Amino acid sequence: MITENRWKHILGVARKAKKLALKFKPNDDKFAEDMFLLGLLHDFGYEFIESNASHSVVGGEILARNQYKYWQEVSLHGNETVESMSDALFILNCADMSTGPSGEDFTFEERLSEIANRFGTDAAPYKTCVIEVGKLKVDARYIKLR
Repeated sequence: MITENRWKHILGVARKAKKLALKFKPNDDKFAEDMFLLGLLHDFGYEFIESNASHSVVGGEILARNQYKYWQEVSLHGNETVESMSDALFILNCADMSTGPSGEDFTFEERLSEIANRFGTDAAPYKTCVIEVGKLKVDARYIKLR
């Protein structure tokens, strides 16, 4: 189920994704609109599951069934095993990892600290996010977004 705080996080990610998209492609308003919508949809899978781990896959499956252009990005967001990220997935992951649980604007480090406080540093969600943030920071596209 999507909580009130989750809705705040979702809206924060959508706004951050739009902002990052405009930095990434300054003259492409349609791309920014698409990234805002992607941010709005990235966590809706929580409404249909009880386990945090599968929310992205469930959301992606629903969106694929409805022929949404970025269903794979929803399905793959937060997946640290992804070798190559599309621009949309890169932006989504950056937005997600720099938005707090209530929609706050966070640095990657603040977000990792918040996740560590919630789950502990030995927990899988924290370890996954550390790997993901590491991949985002070394990606050449990261320079465009700073």
